[in-house]
Amino acid sequence: MADLLLWYILVFDVIFTWAIASLVYKRGLEKTQPKGNLFFRLCCTSLGTFIFSLIFGNYIILENFSNRELVSYLIACAISGLSVTIGDLLYYMSLKKIDVSRTYPLVQTSLIFVIFFSILFLNEEITYSILIGSALIFSSVFILSSKDKSEKVDTERSLREKVSENLIIGVLLAIGTAFFWALAYVSLNQARIISGDVFISNFLRICFGMIAIAILGIFQREYYSGFKKENRKNLKYFIYIGIAGILSLGFADALYIKAAEINGLILTSVFTINTPMVQQILSILILKEKFRKRFIIAVILIIIGNYIILFL
Repeated sequence: MADLLLWYILVFDVIFTWAIASLVYKRGLEKTQPKGNLFFRLCCTSLGTFIFSLIFGNYIILENFSNRELVSYLIACAISGLSVTIGDLLYYMSLKKIDVSRTYPLVQTSLIFVIFFSILFLNEEITYSILIGSALIFSSVFILSSKDKSEKVDTERSLREKVSENLIIGVLLAIGTAFFWALAYVSLNQARIISGDVFISNFLRICFGMIAIAILGIFQREYYSGFKKENRKNLKYFIYIGIAGILSLGFADALYIKAAEINGLILTSVFTINTPMVQQILSILILKEKFRKRFIIAVILIIIGNYIILFL
């Protein structure tokens, strides 16, 4: 009972943190470029995860690894770090093409990839209630991210083509984000299984991602633009994104894997796709984005889906 209560607390914390962070990223991207703030964010997050690892982790476990276990562990951390970094870059680029209330629901398609990877690599089982419930919740994703009538009918052809092109590119980028995020979470969960520690694993994977971007920045200097003098006027936006990265990528992701340790990665992932509902409400209240009537239908599907998973 205590474990189940802890799982609920962890999942709800993850949902709200991810939802709030997505709004911060959206607002920050209005003033900054994806490549410019990605490295800055990773630097902030690496510092945050290092502090978390010192507080909640136990580095002594690394001394007990055999050479084979250590290699497997570092590979899992590296895959997770590189995958989440690629996914984040695609996510940022998607936010530049379509609004956050559409991008975020689409990236929740990572559930499909998580289920596939979990069954394939972690030997987790999926029940009919989870399958039916997740299908209902997942259908709400498409309802939330479908086109408005104003986009379907546009009197100006050039504007219509621009909207269509941005929409298609944004959707593809969001789906790419979903794939790499799913791979990142499964790899991080595998690192947790090997080591028994989430926070150290999370710190190491962020380090791998930061190193990769730092190397890439040698050839594309815009990745370092967050540290340039000419961007000082936008420094507060970089800081906001950095803090959001610490709380979301640095802490909420670790709690997500801790929840998966209690109740499995599949069930935890199914419940975290409730995040778009919270994110949609916050987008309307905070970012003043357009309220869509279909949101009510999506909420009903989410509630029914959750009921089926919990009680059937």
